[in-house]
Amino acid sequence: MGRVILCVGKTANIPFLLKKPGIHVYTAEEFCYCIREHTFLMDEEVVCKELADWLGEECGLRELADQLHTMLKKKTSTEEFLTAILEYTGYYPREEVRRLSRFLKSSSGHSELENRKDIGDYLAGNGKYELAMEQYRRLLTDVAGDASFSARILHNMGCVCSHLFLFERAAELFYRAYEAGGEQESLIQYLAAKRLSLDEKGYVAFIATQPRACYEASMELERRVEQAAAMWEESEQNRQLADIAAEQAEHPQETGRIWEDMAQQLKQKFRNMMREN
Repeated sequence: MGRVILCVGKTANIPFLLKKPGIHVYTAEEFCYCIREHTFLMDEEVVCKELADWLGEECGLRELADQLHTMLKKKTSTEEFLTAILEYTGYYPREEVRRLSRFLKSSSGHSELENRKDIGDYLAGNGKYELAMEQYRRLLTDVAGDASFSARILHNMGCVCSHLFLFERAAELFYRAYEAGGEQESLIQYLAAKRLSLDEKGYVAFIATQPRACYEASMELERRVEQAAAMWEESEQNRQLADIAAEQAEHPQETGRIWEDMAQQLKQKFRNMMREN
């Protein structure tokens, strides 16, 4: 069962038109949904008296409308204006509102190319990997003469491929990013992708043939791997799995029940988290 959302205000008789996505919305909740789904299209155009009036008159949210009119007089930013609407409606959990607010803030004042990259980053961050890659590919074509900017795009494309477990393709993209920008992080991620695409013997043989820069980056990668392993050893999830393994060894006939208990605990933990939000 999903999170219950108590709607505020009422359904408008006259919808509000969001011009850039070309969408008519009839409630404050529909507007909030559009903020999230079309965040990259939300700019200073939506920070207007017409929207504040519509929320107050058509949706019956007089208190919110007064708040927005005050903000308009102070020449508020797009991020502050839209965050105020998101917070008032409570349509999304607090953490999601903070994430959207950070994205809106980071996009303000950027160039067109930076905003287009932000769109790709936003799509990737929301798991829309195919759309993100398409956005990056188009942008990569348009910045062909800018090695530094190209390197940033290629690096992020490598990250998307890593999320999709396409490690060989990710390695290729990270290395292209390193060649274009010379950033150590791209080299480290290139080696991480190679490490995941090869078996242990193959990776060791590969590193042995690489220049000194790769060897030094591989040392940093191994340090991070050891740190991640140590964090896993100390994690609650690892402790739970160890407890399950011990219980299975003692009561092998109860394996199904043990995993069902674990699933129920995780479900309850998720419900508690949603209630807190």
